[in-house]
Amino acid sequence: MKRTLLAILVLLAVGLAAVAAVLRLNHASPPASAIQTPSAAGAGRPRGSVASSTSVSTAAPAPEPPETHRAAPIWIVDKAASRLSFRGVMNGEPFDGVFRDWDAQIAFDPKNLATSRATFTVQTASALTGVPIKDQALPNSEWLASAAYPQATLVTRQITASGPNRFQAAAVVHIRGIAWRTSIPFVISISHDVGRMQATMTVDRRTFGIGEGPFRSPAPVEPSVQVTMKLLARRSR
Repeated sequence: MKRTLLAILVLLAVGLAAVAAVLRLNHASPPASAIQTPSAAGAGRPRGSVASSTSVSTAAPAPEPPETHRAAPIWIVDKAASRLSFRGVMNGEPFDGVFRDWDAQIAFDPKNLATSRATFTVQTASALTGVPIKDQALPNSEWLASAAYPQATLVTRQITASGPNRFQAAAVVHIRGIAWRTSIPFVISISHDVGRMQATMTVDRRTFGIGEGPFRSPAPVEPSVQVTMKLLARRSR
């Protein structure tokens, strides 16, 4: 009888232990691989909605890259209405002269100075003052040396704005085989397709060896010579 009662108690204990184990399994958390945790952005999102994979940025959009500069328009110079002149001083008295033969290639746009440029080519033998003794001397080797250096040139390297209708040209001047870098202020007014330009630069003739021999310094002819360009040009269509 005692043995039978002991066996019943053992079976009862084993049964209770099994029930407790089942209950623990039912209340345990599911394995980590089965857990589906909603993201913070998707918490509380209604069923059927799709969460975005990227966050919404409130920063201002990046600026668009600048447009490529178009070439500045070409201007055709009206030589009959234009003038390339110079002024010197001899024995304290000023004298004026002109270059009768010259050419200019100009591309200009005040809103597109990056592609604006100009080249002037002057035939040195075309210098004329109207005074025979000066005109005979100018082409000689002591002065412009026209036989050896028939052309003088001015080529702009960069053009910048300095004020309303006012600009500055960094340029290289070639005379008698010598290059001289300078900065030339000029004024331009444009009305429709017609432009007017005026510029004056001062040249020291000794820089280029102009006025050699007895005319070098001191001399009856002062070293500084003013060169003035007054141009009328029409925009090419």
